[in-house]
Amino acid sequence: MEVRFGYIERNLKITDAELLVKGLISALTQVESINNESVKVTAATIKNIATKTEIKRAVEYAVEHNTAELFLQPIVNATTHELVGAEALARIRNKDNELIPPGLFIPVAERNGRINSLGKQMFEKSCAFIKNHDIDSMGISWLNVNLSPVQFLSSSLNESFSTILQLHEISAEKLHLELTEEAMIDYTLLQHHIQDMKETGFSFVLDDYGSGYSNVSRLKSGPFVNVKLDMSIVWDYFKTKDEILPTLVQAFKRMKFSVTAEGIESEEMANAMRDIGCDYLQGFYFSKPLPADEFAAKYGKQKS
Repeated sequence: MEVRFGYIERNLKITDAELLVKGLISALTQVESINNESVKVTAATIKNIATKTEIKRAVEYAVEHNTAELFLQPIVNATTHELVGAEALARIRNKDNELIPPGLFIPVAERNGRINSLGKQMFEKSCAFIKNHDIDSMGISWLNVNLSPVQFLSSSLNESFSTILQLHEISAEKLHLELTEEAMIDYTLLQHHIQDMKETGFSFVLDDYGSGYSNVSRLKSGPFVNVKLDMSIVWDYFKTKDEILPTLVQAFKRMKFSVTAEGIESEEMANAMRDIGCDYLQGFYFSKPLPADEFAAKYGKQKS
């Protein structure tokens, strides 16, 4: 039998018993993973656990009280820079009313199963925005709404979204659903869900292309109308310009996909992405994500 220890740093003050227990569990887990005899619970350990606990509680509160906020970021025509669409983004706040970065709360929501409720909430708020505002006068043809791979495992996804569309009297053509390549792992399930949702009228966008393992051949039979280039490969192009990205964009165009470049932060980047064939642009050069009411005030008027 082997005996290993997780112990508390000397003089470390912990007033929350839950944090103490989680700190010890974390230490013992590390002992096992790093094959060491003991690991010390430090102030940094407790701070990290406290942050994760607060994010988890914020996600649960947002889901249970319907307080997730809808932010919108413009998507513009690459040639004219006129508004053509927007991406709907979820935002939640901590107990101090500060926004929590989505890169922190989305993984938590996926792990604890709250992502389905959170995603449904954001879809409904996107529909409500379309119903309550004259998006046609803004020049907006569609809103992009993100779907987690976890959401796409739900067999009731199409039925749930269709009910929300009917409630708000919104056409599915006004909403494009963004999927990452993670959702394509179970391609049989993907095809089944997508066929049902296409019959409802939804269109699909492949999000974050180039952020991980990306395979062009897998897209040939894909259901997508648009491919979004992840900001990482857009920025890499400006560090070392070569023919890889322009060739990739042209390949997408020959496959009948339109192409959106994300992460545009300067006029130079906007012009270069237009020149290599991108159809749409998105990034801080045009606008950061805005709360839905600020977006509406900036780009249009509310329906009477």
